[in-house]
Amino acid sequence: MKNKKGSRRNRNKSAPVTVMVVDRFTTLPDDVLLNILDRLNTPDAVRTCLLSKRTLHLPRMLSHFRIALLSFAPDPDYITFKDTIGMNAAVAAATDNVLNFRAKDIPLRQLSICFYLKYYDCLTIGKAVARAMTTHKLDSAEFRILTDYKLHYYTLDGLRNNGKQLMTFFGACTDAFAGLTRLYLQNLRLPETDILNIIATCKRLESLRMFMCQTEGTVLQLQLEHQRLVELDICHGCLKLVKLNSLPKLERLVFYSWKHPQEPLYFGNVPQLSSLSLTNVGLRRHNLIRLSQFLSNVTSIRDLHLNFESERIWVQPERPKLLAPVLQNLQVLNLEDLPEGCDITWTRFFLEAAPFLKELCITVWDHWCNIVTDQVEREEEGYCDKTNVQWESSSSNGFRHYNLVKLTIYGFQPDDNFLGYIRHIMETAVNLEEISLYNRKVEDCCEELDPKIKIAPSRYPQTIEEQELLRKQITEGLVMALPHVIHFRS
Repeated sequence: MKNKKGSRRNRNKSAPVTVMVVDRFTTLPDDVLLNILDRLNTPDAVRTCLLSKRTLHLPRMLSHFRIALLSFAPDPDYITFKDTIGMNAAVAAATDNVLNFRAKDIPLRQLSICFYLKYYDCLTIGKAVARAMTTHKLDSAEFRILTDYKLHYYTLDGLRNNGKQLMTFFGACTDAFAGLTRLYLQNLRLPETDILNIIATCKRLESLRMFMCQTEGTVLQLQLEHQRLVELDICHGCLKLVKLNSLPKLERLVFYSWKHPQEPLYFGNVPQLSSLSLTNVGLRRHNLIRLSQFLSNVTSIRDLHLNFESERIWVQPERPKLLAPVLQNLQVLNLEDLPEGCDITWTRFFLEAAPFLKELCITVWDHWCNIVTDQVEREEEGYCDKTNVQWESSSSNGFRHYNLVKLTIYGFQPDDNFLGYIRHIMETAVNLEEISLYNRKVEDCCEELDPKIKIAPSRYPQTIEEQELLRKQITEGLVMALPHVIHFRS
């Protein structure tokens, strides 16, 4: 009996469970695995392949090659100068190893490498990429060439030194540059001829981005011609004038910040330019831009983005007869960072001049993290006090807009400025489908704002009752009262 009881007790005890781990990933066919791995950064893809003997051969078969510096960062939030040396060396070694030992019969489609401008590492990368380009015709190839792990403002000597290093690298690896489709440069000062030589050598170039890239001399201008360039981004170039002489395929242009009084761009042959983004702090020395003259050679703009950096409005309101020829194809308009407290009625001149406009987005925001607050400094640098833009509608009260379907406002406050504006848009845009109203924008940097800066609290409606009351207030008395199109967004 004891044995039987003991046997019964043994049978009731929980036996250890063996968990079977099924590796479904490595059982997939090679083409499926490669499709997955090609979506990762190349270092991550290689590390994944090292986990199993079944996948050890796959790194040689990857068709996408992407390496970013942060893939080798010990701590992305705290990168030191010493870290950048090791990171850059790792990027160079990985580029050399993967590209030189990949399967020759497997096509290489895309290549993107981000690295610091350190000569011997650049040379390793450039030579490996040039060899790969002789074997494979890449659909896209990108160099992101950085000069520092933080975007410090360089001295002129520092910018010139960076420029010399770039030209040394360029001279040693011209074949690699010739196959690039995307190029990002930063913190350089070069003769205009050197910049033009780089651009001309990159015959396949489709995207060019330049941050703090300056030209030498007193002219401070850049004349651009390229047969394949589609996207151009120039930020803090300190250039008096950029002449877009002949860019027949250019579609997107971003120009951020100009210091000189006159208009910073000349538009030559740019028949396909459809997206234009301009950002600047308007100072007293800046001439107001008359878009009818500024864009007189461009009639294909469909997407226009103007950012005023919470300071002076630097565009001149114009009559529809003057402005309509250059805005005849405009469909999306984004007016960003208009200064708080100023009347926004003037923005309606765009509506009157752009009959095919579909979406209008307005952001009203005093971004105090970026605003110069010291009055002495503001006076010395030429900042302006907030003033309303003078404009009177040239259209009769019967003006109607038939294509605007969406109005978005960031920084909405329940005062006469905004309420009157929205009422007018609802009266004018007869096919309006949506009005989205947001509170003020807030970024992480705003949390550490100087306590001396006193900001009026937001009065954005928080409760359903407040929002419903405002809907009634906006639509009261309107012939086409459509309160359901007004949405308060969080």
